[in-house]
Amino acid sequence: MKIHHLPMLLLTTIGFQVSALSLQDAEQKAVQDDPGQKIYQAQQASLIAQGNASSTLVDPMIKLGMANIPTDSFALDSDPMTQLSVGISQQFSRGDTRNITKNGFKLQSETAVFQSLDRRLLVKKTVRELWFNILFTEKSMQLVNENKLLFTSFYRDLESQFSLGLAENEDLIAAEIELALFDEKIAKLKQQSLAYRSFLSEWVGSAAYDKLQSDLPDWSDTSAFIKNSESANYQHYSLLAIHPKVQALSQNILVANSNITLAKQDYKPSFKVEFAYGHRLSEMDNGEPRPDLLSGFVSMDIPLFTDQRQDQKMISAQHIKGQKQAEHRLLIRQLNAQLNAEIVNYQQLLSRQDRYQKSLLKQAKLHADILEQSYQSNTRPFKEVIQAYIHQFNLSIEYQQLYFDGLKSLSNIRYFQAL
Repeated sequence: MKIHHLPMLLLTTIGFQVSALSLQDAEQKAVQDDPGQKIYQAQQASLIAQGNASSTLVDPMIKLGMANIPTDSFALDSDPMTQLSVGISQQFSRGDTRNITKNGFKLQSETAVFQSLDRRLLVKKTVRELWFNILFTEKSMQLVNENKLLFTSFYRDLESQFSLGLAENEDLIAAEIELALFDEKIAKLKQQSLAYRSFLSEWVGSAAYDKLQSDLPDWSDTSAFIKNSESANYQHYSLLAIHPKVQALSQNILVANSNITLAKQDYKPSFKVEFAYGHRLSEMDNGEPRPDLLSGFVSMDIPLFTDQRQDQKMISAQHIKGQKQAEHRLLIRQLNAQLNAEIVNYQQLLSRQDRYQKSLLKQAKLHADILEQSYQSNTRPFKEVIQAYIHQFNLSIEYQQLYFDGLKSLSNIRYFQAL
């Protein structure tokens, strides 16, 4: 009896269709349709508007009223000091407070820009991971289907042998169990694929359920970066310093600097200018109307006692700047450690892939061939032959898993590269 050899399908490709959705198109669609971008755009516009509002003077105040009305008669024309008064006043902020405040809001709005860029990177990384998960499940299904065909053919040969009394019943039952397990594997992979496509639909809509292109990206720039990491002693601070997530914190330091400059303005006086016009209704002794009155005032507050107000605001602003600087240093250290861990993870995945290619897969095939020959010579039970082929099949699946894990690891590294 001849047992068909198990096909060594490691990285089979899914049929290409012109209309299939590519990974690059999926990334662009996800970024363009991401509602999160609208949040940062609205936040930026809001901060800019607040800055424009803060740069203008407060609205002037108009005063209308009667002054110096005698309480004995309440007559408006009996006392020379009684007057109908109208005035206008304008408050001026301390020092250069308005311009500094406007600049502070501008700096905050730029923080929203960097947060938006970081969001774009995270969206692309998420889409890539889901994409690779879907391709892995579909390639695995193709591999399972081919192995199922193999075992189906083998089962039919075994049935013929059993009908002639040349095969054991337990061998036939074992083959039936393995065929059923293939169906279970296919069902599980379909379930996983549908779940991943459902998650992908959050980003690309109904296109997530279309045919996906199987072309895998060529991230040679990231591969070169990984090779140069050892020579750089895994110190990537200059690279990470321009990452949008880090630049957002750098903006917070600039905002803190602006707040310190703003706190310094509290040591300067503020001014208020006021003009008033008084119309008198009484007449002089000769019957002529009394002249109207014009008044002007300049008010100024003098910050003499600063220890409980101005000094405390300055101390608070300086401590906030120190906090933002510490957060910035901490984030770069964390990202550097995460990037190095991902680089090590990718290198280990490559090493394991190499071991599968050069050793495990070849040994598994050789082992299955030897057991097949032993079974044909009646020196090995059929159960061991099935186990050998199943083991070979499982190793093929594991190798594909390692391969796509490597692609996902590259995707994570590209996030740190801001790519």
